[in-house]
Amino acid sequence: MASSTSRGRLAEGEVFRSSQFVVLRESGGKLVRIRRTDVPLDDQATADLLTFFDRFFPPLMRPQFVLLLDSREAPMAVDRETERRVHETGARLLSGFIRSAILVASATGKLQAARMTRERGKASVFVDETEALAYLLSELSFD
Repeated sequence: MASSTSRGRLAEGEVFRSSQFVVLRESGGKLVRIRRTDVPLDDQATADLLTFFDRFFPPLMRPQFVLLLDSREAPMAVDRETERRVHETGARLLSGFIRSAILVASATGKLQAARMTRERGKASVFVDETEALAYLLSELSFD
């Protein structure tokens, strides 16, 4: 069962949790981090996350934020159906932000993520969290 804040505004910190996803706001609320857990994807958890995103990060608001998809704990997509679902979900989640990045655990994960995001061309893929954050935060102003 997913949980999220019930108000229209989101504070910094954890704002959504399900068995497969944890969403946090960091860096003054301007960085949105989606952390995948080690639980394999299922359609309901994905739908819950997308519903949350549609409500709290609609396309017109996304240019105010950067997004980090931290998939280091996520199981590798080993079949075409899982890969297709990851691709479709990623396309919806990563679009519209000033910058987006995917954080993976290994060089193999980096190759797979780069291949899956190639046609979107929107997300850079990193193995190093410090590099990913530097890439994302360099785009923000903290007025």
